[in-house]
Amino acid sequence: CVLRDKGRNCCDIQGSSLFGEDAFYRDAFYDCEEGDRSDDVLFARAREQARLKMRKASMLSNYYAWELKQKANMQPVTSALKLCGQPRDGSKDTDCVRISSHKSASVSWLGTTIPQVPGIPEVLDGPCWSLGHGEDFKVRGGPNYRKTGHKVDSDSIGAMYTALSCDAIKDKSKIENIITSLLNGRIPQSPSPTDGGEFAGGGSLQWTKSCPLPRVICINMMMPYSTFGRDPGCSFVGFFHITAETIKAVQGDNPPPHVKLFKDFWEGPGGAPGASADDPNRSLNARVKAGKKDQQAGLFKAIAKCVNPQDVSVPEKCHVYNGKPCLITKCGYITKDPAGEWMEIGIDVRGFNILARKMLGSFRHLLPKTKIHYGFLIQGIEDDEMPEGLLCDMYVHGINMLDDPYDISESARSSTAA
Repeated sequence: CVLRDKGRNCCDIQGSSLFGEDAFYRDAFYDCEEGDRSDDVLFARAREQARLKMRKASMLSNYYAWELKQKANMQPVTSALKLCGQPRDGSKDTDCVRISSHKSASVSWLGTTIPQVPGIPEVLDGPCWSLGHGEDFKVRGGPNYRKTGHKVDSDSIGAMYTALSCDAIKDKSKIENIITSLLNGRIPQSPSPTDGGEFAGGGSLQWTKSCPLPRVICINMMMPYSTFGRDPGCSFVGFFHITAETIKAVQGDNPPPHVKLFKDFWEGPGGAPGASADDPNRSLNARVKAGKKDQQAGLFKAIAKCVNPQDVSVPEKCHVYNGKPCLITKCGYITKDPAGEWMEIGIDVRGFNILARKMLGSFRHLLPKTKIHYGFLIQGIEDDEMPEGLLCDMYVHGINMLDDPYDISESARSSTAA
């Protein structure tokens, strides 16, 4: 229990919730002596906590009721996941080739494991991805967002970076540090100005080292296969390139609020290439200040929105969370190029709350039917930080988490044998 300031006889209870520490489920409660109406705000906060806990309990109750109903209607099946770590014929693994690190893996997978398609496909026939243009999300818009909670469409703002590639990979251990460990510090080249609008604009708008923003962003989404285990899982890796419009905006006299937010984020703490995982600057949690996270500017957020929920059989109660932002702090890492050309952000879903992980495991078999729009942005809170704008986004369709990821350890074996 930590005493609060200003001489008030109350305290905050510190600790981690079983359900995680996201912006929606808050775990600060207050204990005060009886007093006058000046303390009413504290009891109002307690009522808010009770309301949130009741919503959480209702969500869990509805989810598990749905899951029991689904299990009652299903025939027993053999789990393919149990076979992932052993030969399918039941024999012992006699392959003694050792992979000492991710660095031994070939980089031939980059940009090849998931094909790009134009637009959103009507019929899914395997995994694919398509460009996003910063549309179809609700972002904070103000004015006075703290009080009104007003949100606006992201369509008119667009995204600061556009997608170059999307890949699904896996290894014998969790994959981190894509650029330094897997790509040996190499990153995608700048597209030619003749490639189209996002990159066009003439030589004056091409990225140079004088630009105060990185040229390339890598997002590494680390997905576990089990709810509670520490299995290697797989990674979905996206590369994004700065647009000419963003270069022009950040070099102007008065950049838009979302560009300034990202510039401040980029200048904040970050791990150096090869830094220890224990380096506090590497954790996105290093940016968190005291107080409620959803009331702090400069934090990294991720959004996932299923654009075809009618094709996926999930409880109706879950639909309300479709397209809702999720703050990434303790489960995220950031590394930055000392020369200023790239930034990598990792999101480890193992650190999400238990309900999110349980739902991922239960609904994983439905992913090949889904079309999901992923977006990433920096949180704003004050009027001069509004409206928020997307950092980058892409659509990913028809993913099978078990079968689609490319095994980079097998690639390393092949390279060693050759």
